[in-house]
Amino acid sequence: MLYNQLNCDLMELTMITGQQIRAARALLDWGADRLAEETSLNKNTIHNIEKGATLARGDSVQKIVEVFVRHGIEFIGERGVAQVHENYRLLEGRDCYLKLLDEVYHTLVGTKDAEVLSICTDDSVSPPEIVNAIQRWHDAGIKCRFLSHEKATRFDFPLNEYKLIPPRYFKNSVMVVFANKVATLRGTNEAVLVVHDEDQADMLRGLFELIWKLSPKPQGKK
Repeated sequence: MLYNQLNCDLMELTMITGQQIRAARALLDWGADRLAEETSLNKNTIHNIEKGATLARGDSVQKIVEVFVRHGIEFIGERGVAQVHENYRLLEGRDCYLKLLDEVYHTLVGTKDAEVLSICTDDSVSPPEIVNAIQRWHDAGIKCRFLSHEKATRFDFPLNEYKLIPPRYFKNSVMVVFANKVATLRGTNEAVLVVHDEDQADMLRGLFELIWKLSPKPQGKK
């Protein structure tokens, strides 16, 4: 099934219990620190919600539920928690691409020789928050390569990370390959389809390498 509607649309958020949140963390092998980072909530707030020691605000619980759903966790009624093993899901909303970039970071950080391949990238349309999110990959030692177009004039990262393809083959509907996942930004820029498929990821890596070998580098300085 596609996660085009979050589980929180299917139930009252107040039904989510602290035990379910702890169980969800356990399924993902997350500590409270990781959940705090993913949700931008204070770790003490998370502990209090899990212990039932405080009346949680609805938006705090919603943030927690949204994060778990994005990572394949399903809340079932007032008691159940399960890990969903669907191989595709949809991230929606105006911040969907930022959510994807954050997922890329958390998937690859600390992984040896981790690399992100970005197809049909145009830095000239990237707002500062996108640039900062990708810079976080670099700061974490995650390698990056981008296929942009021959008329591109803005490159936010080292030039050796870019190759250029003819504009007639370029469509600014970014595809990102990382780990065993392939993510595609839909044309509206308000939805990202994420597919977990090792074969598809490997196939696209092969095509990327072929295009990379045949394509020119940007000229001049960043």
